[in-house]
Amino acid sequence: MLSAALAFVGCSTSAQRSAGPSSVTNTGVSTGSGGAALGSGDSSASGGAGLVSSGATSAGGGGAVGPCLNPTLVSPGAAPLRRLNHTEYDNTVEAILGITTKPARAFPLEERAHQFDNNATVRSVSQVLAEQYESAATLLAGTAGQDLPALLGCDPATAGEDACADQFLNSFGLKSFRRPLPPAEKARYWAFYQGAKASYGFAQAVPMLVAAILQTPQFLYRMELQETAGPALPAAPGVVEVGPYERATRLSYTLTQSSPDAELLGAAARGELATKEQVAAQARRLVQNPKARSNVVSFHSQWLDFMAMGQLTKDATLFPDFTPEVAQLMREEANTFVERTVFDGAGTLSALLQSPDSFMNDALAAFYGLSAPGSTTALVAVSQPPTQRSGLLTLAGLLAGHSTPTQGNPVTRGFFVRDSILCQTPSPPPTNLNIMVPAFDPALTTRERFAAHTSNAACAQCHQKLDPIGLGMEHYDAVGRWRTEEAGKPIDATGMLTDTDVDGPFVGAVELGAKLGTSRVVSDCAATRWFHFAYGRVEAQEDACAMEQLRATFANSKGDIRDLLVALTQTDTFLYRKVP
Repeated sequence: MLSAALAFVGCSTSAQRSAGPSSVTNTGVSTGSGGAALGSGDSSASGGAGLVSSGATSAGGGGAVGPCLNPTLVSPGAAPLRRLNHTEYDNTVEAILGITTKPARAFPLEERAHQFDNNATVRSVSQVLAEQYESAATLLAGTAGQDLPALLGCDPATAGEDACADQFLNSFGLKSFRRPLPPAEKARYWAFYQGAKASYGFAQAVPMLVAAILQTPQFLYRMELQETAGPALPAAPGVVEVGPYERATRLSYTLTQSSPDAELLGAAARGELATKEQVAAQARRLVQNPKARSNVVSFHSQWLDFMAMGQLTKDATLFPDFTPEVAQLMREEANTFVERTVFDGAGTLSALLQSPDSFMNDALAAFYGLSAPGSTTALVAVSQPPTQRSGLLTLAGLLAGHSTPTQGNPVTRGFFVRDSILCQTPSPPPTNLNIMVPAFDPALTTRERFAAHTSNAACAQCHQKLDPIGLGMEHYDAVGRWRTEEAGKPIDATGMLTDTDVDGPFVGAVELGAKLGTSRVVSDCAATRWFHFAYGRVEAQEDACAMEQLRATFANSKGDIRDLLVALTQTDTFLYRKVP
């Protein structure tokens, strides 16, 4: 959606379109969900003034979904076939083989849709990726096969080669496919092993078996087979319970981006994932898993595009101390802030929007103009002036990402809040507008340079929704540092929120974050984004009751993100699926 944000950086009525000299090289953080929502607003006659709200039931939704009409009816929505994304692949390999080399880092970049890299509707396997799956499987199998007794879990010299191989096939098949191998399936892999052993010997046959399993659809995809489904629901024709092993898989990948551990697989085998309460108990356990931290960081990094922070560039003359190292530290700060706030702090969405504390080392603190915390490497907790910094919206990396190389950009900053935080995607501007960032002029303030947006009637219809938000962040320059004046004039950081449940004026990003931290629209938006991330798709009308359940649970928990993670495992969408 970066192109959509660019479309608002400046405008004048003209048939010619231009991105301007500085807007393309450093718009930084991508700002939106992408997809069809951009084109769904009626802006052709109005000049693009509309806001495409992400849901009819709330301004904080993700798709055109109406209200829940029958909460007693089980309605799971779609359950698309989901291929492991690169993070899930690496975590799964580590879980089943103990190998931490993370081979998926060399795979082609993931397809992204609606902000996330795990959307099942756009994920495909190219020829290059298929070849890299093969190469990775061969390398992983060779590495694992260097210590056969450790890989097999028994000593073939004493227990016998085939006895060890049989035991290994059962255990490795269970871990790799996230379910036991039925006899017919096991027989096929056993025949493969026997053929490889006859041709190449036992020491080569076992790694070959590993490599073969790592290239199967059953490993690469989270497959849910009809024969392993739970019972059908008489009151909901065509709907079945998700089977116990599939529930274990959904739990583990939803919360930790990895395969089920031994406790989860054991619970599935014992029938202890049959009730919502049993699922919730396992979910609460998994939220304490270290990989749940990485999962939460991954969600926020993609939702708010922290990843782009590490690639930011700025005008070297104006900002000589903004280096690639500083840019990378900004990304690390954002990730650490999220992790520590969610798991070691209050754990709420409000805290993410309002906490004055952040995490820096000496180099990043010096860039912020703060005292060195006494750490040259690791990021440690730092208290910031509460009138200057408070939560996500005042992270230097996020602010720098929504700026050009030379100046702050109130349009893209306002767009970010509208689209990512409020789930209100502005409609695109008409095609007859000339898109251009106002030229940098050191004699003018940013507010003065961007004044044409509201003085020009053709532009004002769009920008009155965006600029009043972004102009409230004027205390931060193009690299996100605090300033009290620009062009020799005091900063004017007055702003205005409209079309929300917390409308009204504000002064500065700290006050903006405080307003948004109390907003039900923002809470609903976050819950919806978690739906997209957890379930690998956007919501449809069949998910209306699940959406209302998630939003209500999140709001009633006062925005506790850990409670929301558990709530994701309690919906019809998670617990049931349709019969194909």
